[in-house]
Amino acid sequence: MIDRRLTASVLAVLLFSHGHASAADLPQVVEQAVEHDANVAQARASYDAARQAVPTARAALLPQLSGGWGRGYNRIDTEDFPRSTYWQSGWTVSLTQPLFDWTRWTAYKQADVIEARGAVEFGGAQQASILRAAKAYFDELAAEDELRRIDDYLAAVDAESDQLQRRRDAGEATVIDLREAQTLRSEIVLQQRVAQNALQTKRRALEQVTGAPFEPLVRLNGATVLPAAAPADPDAWAAQAREHGFDVQMRQLDWRIAQYDVSKAQAAHYPVAGVTATYTPAGAAAGYARPTTTTTAMLTVTVPIFSGGELQAKVRASAALEDKARNGLLAAQRDAEAAARDSFARYEAGRERTAMLLDFVAACRDTLAATQAGYKVGSRTSTDVLRAMNALYVAQRDWRAARYDTIVALLQLKADTATLNLDDIAAISTLLMVQSGDNKPPA
Repeated sequence: MIDRRLTASVLAVLLFSHGHASAADLPQVVEQAVEHDANVAQARASYDAARQAVPTARAALLPQLSGGWGRGYNRIDTEDFPRSTYWQSGWTVSLTQPLFDWTRWTAYKQADVIEARGAVEFGGAQQASILRAAKAYFDELAAEDELRRIDDYLAAVDAESDQLQRRRDAGEATVIDLREAQTLRSEIVLQQRVAQNALQTKRRALEQVTGAPFEPLVRLNGATVLPAAAPADPDAWAAQAREHGFDVQMRQLDWRIAQYDVSKAQAAHYPVAGVTATYTPAGAAAGYARPTTTTTAMLTVTVPIFSGGELQAKVRASAALEDKARNGLLAAQRDAEAAARDSFARYEAGRERTAMLLDFVAACRDTLAATQAGYKVGSRTSTDVLRAMNALYVAQRDWRAARYDTIVALLQLKADTATLNLDDIAAISTLLMVQSGDNKPPA
């Protein structure tokens, strides 16, 4: 069995280690998003309504007491006698108690399932909001990192261009070397504009999710190494998703509700027994001229005999809908299992790729340092330096993107198994702190 909460050690190593009070952390963003999310509000209202299913169905099994009052005009015409007219007032109290009504009893049992479905729907909406906010959070972080990377890249190219210009003035560099650097700089400026627009788009997306702007955001520790998923068996995650995924739970409850609908349709063929009692002082609506109190009590048994085929048609329709719900459950289980396997594979592959890219970034940094040293002694050209520089910053871009994708894959994996909740976000919060420049790969 999978622990419904990922261990703190797995979550801890994903995140941050230095802080600034003004930065917005992930729990703050997520809580704001859940509070702002209209889908969560709808699901909450739906759950509140579903919670009334049990008292409503129970009321149909309890005694029903009603009372009324009336005043009527009476005229009696009898042959060979004078006409008699009078006004009559009175009130009536009626009591009804069902004794046997299988339809009502089935509806009462079904009400528990309806309430449970409302709770599952609400839980699923909350989890979806948490995941949506976390994705938007990391999307904005990724956009900020990309713009920062490009700014650093542009500064490095400018420094290299300045050095080339000095070497050109000294006769040690050519015009072609300068043009190559200028061409590369123009390309980076274009990337910078694209990154600026992308960052604004991601910020608007996060603001749309939360209903409020958040800037700056807490950042990731650059030296973090992502751990393996626990357990490391994809079959265990797939089984968890197949049994406990929110969509699977919804379909399970839909199937159970459909089964009760079949039972209610079949119960329409059964007899219905009940007791009724009426107390009417002053002969209300009894037609008597003098005050008369009427008290009645009756045991009633109603047996359906012929309904023109309506009851049989309802049974067949309910059975067809029950079959539909059962197949919907099978489809949801297959989809949940496949999604969990995919998320597990994405996380493990992303974790491996992130570690490899981290090593590759270090190798590119060493290569750039060696190339720059070779350029100073004449064994390398300026083109070699620019290429090595480009390789380093491309590797950094890929490393950052892979790391964010991997973290999101982990959150998605937990969502597939219905274990992603605010407690996980709260466990992360103690490790989320911002420090400018702390997102750089280790040297």
